[in-house]
Amino acid sequence: METSVFLRRRGGLLSVATAVALVAGACGGSGGSASPSSAPASSAAASSAAASESASSAASPTGAAALQPPEKKTITIGLSTGGEASQYAEYLAFQLGNYKKYGFDSVTVTGLQGDGKVVQALVAGGLDLGVIGVSSAISSQTTDTPLKVVSMNGVTLTDMLVCQPSIKTGADVKGKTVAVSTFGGTSHGSVLILLSQLGLTSQDVTITQVGNQDARLAAVKAGSIGCAPVDLAQKDAVQKEGLSIITDNKSSGKQWGRSGLTATADYISKYPNTVQDVVAAVLDAQNYMFTNTDDAGAKFADYSQQDPAQALAVIQDFTTWGDRSMSWTDDAFNFPKQTLVAVNPAMADVDVTKAYTKDFLFKLRDIGFYQQIGDPELPQ
Repeated sequence: METSVFLRRRGGLLSVATAVALVAGACGGSGGSASPSSAPASSAAASSAAASESASSAASPTGAAALQPPEKKTITIGLSTGGEASQYAEYLAFQLGNYKKYGFDSVTVTGLQGDGKVVQALVAGGLDLGVIGVSSAISSQTTDTPLKVVSMNGVTLTDMLVCQPSIKTGADVKGKTVAVSTFGGTSHGSVLILLSQLGLTSQDVTITQVGNQDARLAAVKAGSIGCAPVDLAQKDAVQKEGLSIITDNKSSGKQWGRSGLTATADYISKYPNTVQDVVAAVLDAQNYMFTNTDDAGAKFADYSQQDPAQALAVIQDFTTWGDRSMSWTDDAFNFPKQTLVAVNPAMADVDVTKAYTKDFLFKLRDIGFYQQIGDPELPQ
């Protein structure tokens, strides 16, 4: 079978086609023997108890052995952005052979340009699952084809609030203009989290659309904007410019669902085993980045076409904010909902709990799958 992977990075298209012969594994059984009739009664009782426990264990498999084969063995997974650590687990699962390991014959991972295209493909049936920001899953609840997030690669944004030199404290931020890319977008949500860190809300500042990060930073330098969210990777450059860093949302503990593995509610209902096995394969890969960081870094370099040292640094950084359990709290959906309400007030009536299900993660927890792969973080 041929598995094709199309990645898009920095405006360029990378195409990888890898022929993979995938063979489903088979599990064998085990037998037992009766105790000699001459054994003492206590020994016979102990042997009988052990045999009963063994039979019970055999009847109730745990870990990966407790998973059911997927209903669909050939599937397509779409990424809203390619070559990024925040959506890497779905591709790393391919590199590690996890999809084969969990019962699939062929998996295609396709990198698309943005959440909108992934959502369109999911709704049209062109994708089985996709990785998107949870805002899209929330918005879908008002449509005829609602989506549900089933696992999450990351729930931490990595922005800092950068301000003009004269703005030095949270109190100074109050009343100022704060730039975002677009209303309702991730930068808008990032600002809400940053403000909450300072005990402020969107009512305490004037939020305005400016554009991408470069445009926002330029506006702060020029003095036309008081503050703006800028990625922490720019910290050294920002400090050299003499700008103020007031707070950051990476250290806030507040969640934003940035990369959720998603399917339509109808697909989940029709193919629950398929979804369960994909979640298992991806969770296994996500954990691998924490337990085998060097090798994951080398594989990420091949995936993203980066310098190996740079790629390793990206994966090392991911382990400081990526979600090892792939779970989340309601805040991961509530902050995105707040940004959507700013654009469409009708979104205030959406119940965010309908935009996700933790059932697949909970099953993996309950059957001992997390313990089997050495993952110490359990979904709550």
